[in-house]
Amino acid sequence: MVQFFDVRNLRFQRCSLKKLVWFLARKCDVFFVKFILSHLFFLFPLCIFADVQILNSEIDKNNLNWSTVNDTIMGGRSSSIWEAGSFSSSVFKGYLSLENNGGFASVRHNVRNKDFSDESGIYLKFTGDGRNYQFRIRSKSASWADYYHEFETQNDKEISIFLPFQDFKASWRGLNLRMLPSLKSRDVIEVGLFLSDKKQGRFKLEISEIFAMTEESFEQYLNSSLSLNSTIERVKYDANQLELSFETSTDHNYKIESSSDLSNWKNYQMVPGNGETINYFLKNDAMNKFYRIRASAK
Repeated sequence: MVQFFDVRNLRFQRCSLKKLVWFLARKCDVFFVKFILSHLFFLFPLCIFADVQILNSEIDKNNLNWSTVNDTIMGGRSSSIWEAGSFSSSVFKGYLSLENNGGFASVRHNVRNKDFSDESGIYLKFTGDGRNYQFRIRSKSASWADYYHEFETQNDKEISIFLPFQDFKASWRGLNLRMLPSLKSRDVIEVGLFLSDKKQGRFKLEISEIFAMTEESFEQYLNSSLSLNSTIERVKYDANQLELSFETSTDHNYKIESSSDLSNWKNYQMVPGNGETINYFLKNDAMNKFYRIRASAK
């Protein structure tokens, strides 16, 4: 959750839509703001639920229609299975073999019935085994090729990442294809997971959620899922300084932003998380009446 600080009265505020609008109502025309509020309550849920669900561990039926494709189609010896979770994580696991010039395992899911036109990337929540995987997409503009984005995992650690469509690279049988156009969200027809890290042995990747969404939606989700225990106090020996204290995680960076009107925000400082509570000093002046903290994955 994004957190706000009003330094004029040093009062900590959580940024809920209702509180923010009623704060503005005290400063502006009450009837006008109430009119805006009545419309926001209809519009805001559309933004929340605009994300396109691909896999959700809480809904079993959407996890079933996945099929495995391994190097056995070319004479290899790798094997894999897809275990669809019933109100739990789905699992892509198996054994990667390098015999007979093999070395890949994959699972695929057809999404021709979904519209990704308004989305900008893939949100993925998983628990891995320390190996490097690829998220793969097929496009109707070149269905014979694959667009891929690599991602790292850590052993038994749950991670949430966002993979922008614009960063996917086109390939065919391991060869990068620079002549193909960039991946367009409206052309997505198939998604999948792929392992080919040239390390023989067992693998296991647990998938909790896969959604197509905008990067803004991902940031909102990320912030709402974090507990930013924070305080702000005036420095006793210097009236022009404020001390901001907040807990951090080693997996995230923390952007401190400032504003004079709660509408226009500018970057004040980027602070890397170290897993400890950070104390940061702010300059109190007329241009910086409000502050907020936004977390982003490293």
